[in-house]
Amino acid sequence: MGCPSCGSTAFESDVASGNTYCLECGVVVEQNAIVSEVTFGEASSGAAVVQGSLVSHDQTHARPMGGPFRNQSSLESREMTIANGRRRISALAIALKLNERHVEAAVRYFTLAINNNFIKGRRSQYVVASCLYIVCRYSKTSHMLIDFSDMLQINVFKLGSTFLKLCRTLEITLPLLDPSLYISRFAALLEFGPETSRVANDAIRLVARMNRDWMQIGRRPAGICGACLLIAARMNNFRRSVREIVHVVKVADITIQKRLDEFRITESGDLSIADFRSIWLEGQSDPPSFAKNQKTSADPLDAVSSSPPIKDSPSQLEKQDVPNTQPREPSPVLKSEELSQNVKIDSQEQQSQLLEESRNIRKEVSETLKQEDLKKLSSQLNVKLNEDEIGLGDVDDDEIQEILLDKEEVETKTQVWMELNKEYLAEEEAKNLKIQEDLKKGIVKQPRKRRKYRPKDSTSDGLANTPAESAKEMMQQRTFSKKINYEALDMLFNE
Repeated sequence: MGCPSCGSTAFESDVASGNTYCLECGVVVEQNAIVSEVTFGEASSGAAVVQGSLVSHDQTHARPMGGPFRNQSSLESREMTIANGRRRISALAIALKLNERHVEAAVRYFTLAINNNFIKGRRSQYVVASCLYIVCRYSKTSHMLIDFSDMLQINVFKLGSTFLKLCRTLEITLPLLDPSLYISRFAALLEFGPETSRVANDAIRLVARMNRDWMQIGRRPAGICGACLLIAARMNNFRRSVREIVHVVKVADITIQKRLDEFRITESGDLSIADFRSIWLEGQSDPPSFAKNQKTSADPLDAVSSSPPIKDSPSQLEKQDVPNTQPREPSPVLKSEELSQNVKIDSQEQQSQLLEESRNIRKEVSETLKQEDLKKLSSQLNVKLNEDEIGLGDVDDDEIQEILLDKEEVETKTQVWMELNKEYLAEEEAKNLKIQEDLKKGIVKQPRKRRKYRPKDSTSDGLANTPAESAKEMMQQRTFSKKINYEALDMLFNE
């Protein structure tokens, strides 16, 4: 190799700086030469020693190979953080039955989080769970965010906030969740036995139908899965209550009820079980939000169309009981001058009427306040109101009639209440049986008497009637001096 400037082959190398110079023209031929080959040397004891050091791809500088502190760890803080994160990711993956490839992918996301200083000020278990959940979303496994929170015993809302912030920091766009991924998992937890696969297939078909009818977009997959599994269980003659579904999918019962109500409106909700399994409707229903907006926008128009027209005389207003939908005759158009005069006259008349009404009200109030028997009348009215019993069956209001339940509805509601509160009722029954057994054995527990609350600074039950009594009680309570004549205090406030 010759010099690129003059072509000379006379070079001189500086081992300390790693540079090579041309002796003819002084051009630097090589600079910062790095040798990647492994060389060995011989120590004073005759043992072979590796010369140089290894710099890994995730290290910032070379580690010392020897020295007086040879046995101590020379890992830097970043390497220790990555090692601890890898260990926690591996433990969490083993608990959730994930593969090694998921662990490696999660470690890479954890390293990116360290490079972006995302772990500063946050607990490492939140970041570890978020990284592993990102891998599960890309791999389309059946793991949910609440599974990670249950395994780590942490708040699912804080974990969800950390997960969203990590996706925003790393600029990750995750694919949408498919509820059919969780159907097999939830169906296995509901214990359908040999019919589990059949129930799961019906539930997956229901999920696809809901997606066709715009019920899946914008909804959490757990609510869709719960509603589909409940319908599929009833289709296969399995009685599963909403409470059991809620316990498995971990959503509110109101959410499942809303999904069921939305599916009931669609065309597929009107099909029989055999038709639903054999027929696939090509059409699609409107989104639930669209149908809801149509319903709310139609209500004011119906109210306006059914409202009675305004008449001029009050006698006609009293006679009109049946609403009239005929259009009102157009009123004659007034000129601007006549309109302004009429407005002024009406405003003056209204002001005078308001003043007269306010004066009459003041007179009535003053007269009622002067009456001495007002208290007696109020007490008598209260007694009469307590004696009179209101019978709901005699009420003619339609709204109240709709609120009242029939005997069948009362029985069904009672059964629902008994089913929901059976644990409490069983505990109360056990307590009553135990008390009866104790009474038979002669064991009687006397009820604990509650002590009446008494203020610390009060010496009597009532308040003092006169200032002299209050001053005397205060001085007796706190005797400031023996030289004070407490009997003379009564003379201070006498006129």
